[in-house]
Amino acid sequence: MRGLKEIGYFLMHLLLRALLRLRYRIRVEGLDQVFAQNPDTGILFLPNHPAEIDPVILTTVLWRRYRARPLVIQYFFEAPAIYPFMKLVKALAIPNMNGSANKWKLHQIEKLFQTIVSGLRKRENFLVYPAGRLKLEERELLGGSSLVHSLLQECPDANIVLVRTRGLWGSRFSRALSGKVPPFGKMLLEAIKDLLKNGLFFFPKREVTIEFERAQSDLFLCKERLEFNRYLERWYNSKRDSLALVSTTFWKESLPRMKKAEKEEELFVKRKVSPVVRREVIAKLSALSHRSADQIQEENDLWIDLGLDSLDMAQIHSFLEDAYDVGRLAAGELQSVGDVLQAVVGGKKEKREAEKVRKRRRWPKDLPRKPVLFPPGDTLQEVFLRSCDRMGGRIACSDGLMELSFTYHQLKRSVLALSLEIKKLPGLYIGVMLPSSVAAYISILAILFAKKLPVMLNWTVGSRSLDHALEMTQLSVVLSSRRFLERAENIDLGKIEERLLLLEEFHKRLTFKEKIKAFLLSYKKAPKLLKALSLKEMRKEERAVLLFTSGTESLPKGVPLTHANLLSNMKSALSCFDPHKSDVLYAVLPPFHSFGFAVTGLFPLLIGLKVCYAPDPTDARQMAADVDHWKVTLLCCAPSFLMGMFKMARKKQLRRVRYVISGAEKAPQELFDFVKRLPRAECLEGYGITECSPVVTSNSPHLPRRGVGKPIPGVELLIIEPETGKPLPQGTDGEICIFGPNVFVGYLGVKRDPFITLEKKRWYRSGDRGHLDAEGNLILSGRLKRFIKIGAEMVGLGGIEEDLTLIAQEKEWLAPGAAAPQIALGALEPEGEKPQLILYTTCDLDRDKINEALREKGMGKLVKIAQVKKIHEIPLTATGKIQYRKLEEG
Repeated sequence: MRGLKEIGYFLMHLLLRALLRLRYRIRVEGLDQVFAQNPDTGILFLPNHPAEIDPVILTTVLWRRYRARPLVIQYFFEAPAIYPFMKLVKALAIPNMNGSANKWKLHQIEKLFQTIVSGLRKRENFLVYPAGRLKLEERELLGGSSLVHSLLQECPDANIVLVRTRGLWGSRFSRALSGKVPPFGKMLLEAIKDLLKNGLFFFPKREVTIEFERAQSDLFLCKERLEFNRYLERWYNSKRDSLALVSTTFWKESLPRMKKAEKEEELFVKRKVSPVVRREVIAKLSALSHRSADQIQEENDLWIDLGLDSLDMAQIHSFLEDAYDVGRLAAGELQSVGDVLQAVVGGKKEKREAEKVRKRRRWPKDLPRKPVLFPPGDTLQEVFLRSCDRMGGRIACSDGLMELSFTYHQLKRSVLALSLEIKKLPGLYIGVMLPSSVAAYISILAILFAKKLPVMLNWTVGSRSLDHALEMTQLSVVLSSRRFLERAENIDLGKIEERLLLLEEFHKRLTFKEKIKAFLLSYKKAPKLLKALSLKEMRKEERAVLLFTSGTESLPKGVPLTHANLLSNMKSALSCFDPHKSDVLYAVLPPFHSFGFAVTGLFPLLIGLKVCYAPDPTDARQMAADVDHWKVTLLCCAPSFLMGMFKMARKKQLRRVRYVISGAEKAPQELFDFVKRLPRAECLEGYGITECSPVVTSNSPHLPRRGVGKPIPGVELLIIEPETGKPLPQGTDGEICIFGPNVFVGYLGVKRDPFITLEKKRWYRSGDRGHLDAEGNLILSGRLKRFIKIGAEMVGLGGIEEDLTLIAQEKEWLAPGAAAPQIALGALEPEGEKPQLILYTTCDLDRDKINEALREKGMGKLVKIAQVKKIHEIPLTATGKIQYRKLEEG
């Protein structure tokens, strides 16, 4: 086997060298003088990076003798045109640290770092680019890049060889022509076309020189990172790499055009920065750059002047979110110290669109649509297959991010193929940690077809809740995606990270035989396919999914929902409004949310309604663009996300919207007022709970709005006195109890019974307060316990207050011996704005230290203290209970 592999390497090497010689005339200097001075460690080759093609060229030059493993950015590693080559040479992929930053990425880099260190000690050789990115100009600039310097600190006896490539600046694979990173696949395709156009052998040659030199001893004297980088810059730039344009045809001079980088005109809406914010931000930048605060000016470039690298930028992004609740920033938005300050105070670089809008794929041509209806069936699998049989080659869904559309037949085939591989995974429970996307719902359905149970994991609640979910279900595998994890902001996965199985790798396990089997199975009709897959005997009372309560009061509770729960709820919900066969639903809520899982996720696929999935409900600008681009007519989302989108949207982007369906939290009056101004839209509000699959009530179209509407068909409501459990008369506020086929049977692994038996019926006690009016509409008035909703997630103040008290005691922040409470947690809930947690205390407490302690305890990013208010004393009732209303009013 080893011999065959060596033959494969040899043939690959010959083929690549032959192909490269058709375009490049490569001169290699100094390679014959390269040898390992220290025979106990491998060689670290450190090249400059003028073009995307140079890793391929260098790898072929070094491979036969040195087998140097290149370190490449993840998106380049996975490019279809280059992926087989990357795998063959055992390349190492490094996450892209531009834009979002999170612990998962940092852990991947740590693993990569240890792989290289371990490999060097085993005398393996590596090709690592110190700059970590394509050069921006004729000179090579390393800025504050830290990886290579850190490697040498860890492995100081490694053999270092410097590599200088000249002649590629001006290539289509460089940034010289446009100032931007060129799309490798597109450039490669253009190169192949030009090669064929020139009859293969007559392509004008580009002169490329590659120089190798063993590092001199003075390099190892550079102990500081910036000093080390300046040394490498001097060596790389000691010989000029001038712009070289080479004709693309042999019969006439046809030089590539230099496209002047279209500089976007920036209208900087500059806001005043308070002295406190300025001091805090400068202190953070001072710590990262190891410069004194008085040396840092607003105009300083973070990369060049302060010497920060991508890992430092990751820390800045995390700092901004943790300390100032600054959300997603576009890649490259933070260039200077001034940019960081303005990000905190809400200053924006508003860019006029200088370049053409990127061309996006639209819905492909579709067959005539069939009416929207709910197929018969007792399980999700059966209803899905009958829907596929009915809809056939019609479009089922599109992925807003990937811009890929699937017909029902394609969706069915994908689900069946993936289920064959999921069957091999251990255990009943399979975790799913994916945003709203086609991949998410293919995975969920594939798990069900593999006769396993999907466990929907909420990555926003923190490692403590995720670890608890892991222990409760004994998960062995969690399906996720590298693309998602690289984009996710500030997530801490805890022990879940060890169980991740990335779809990008998992789908490659599918064998040719399995693909053929799935293809053949996909042509079977529902009855025969259910029998072939041994799903015909599955009962509707069996569990279909495990969701979790948010777990922000205490640990999350597992909510198992059956096929009967979900299907009865969907059928009833369908009867509450009138979707047309031409409608398009926009699904952006994550599938860990019951509204996202059932209403916007599976529901449209089962009834034959075209749906566009999008991954990020916080990206208001992208949501508005999607609604227009995909011709959305039905918007279902939480009101906080809807309002964010409406504030960013232009009116014409929303011109097709017929219904705006709001759920998951109370809708502000501002939402209804906005929808009224749209040309043809109507706003419907409902009330739902995870434990009820989730819809309980809904307002009716074309009728006056009354509270959150009447119970949907099959659901009954009862209002009881919370303390005694006795039913209350109509119009009297009390605890809302719910009965119906959509109500779950009980929490997983929790002894507390959330039900009460009255009138020979088992009612779920919701914990919400409200009453029924004379017409049977539900009017909500609050929660029995101290809860607020942040970003559609329920946050319990009592549990957080207990945690804060314990933290303060452990860290000795409280006054010793005090009998009265020293901490109380309240909330500020301005109409139409995000709720804020307010900590009232009689002691001197620091907000940033408190939030840091909460993160250390594994709390998610929703749990964040916005203000700390020092007061003389915490007000108490006569029985010694804290008067929260008095705190919040005063």
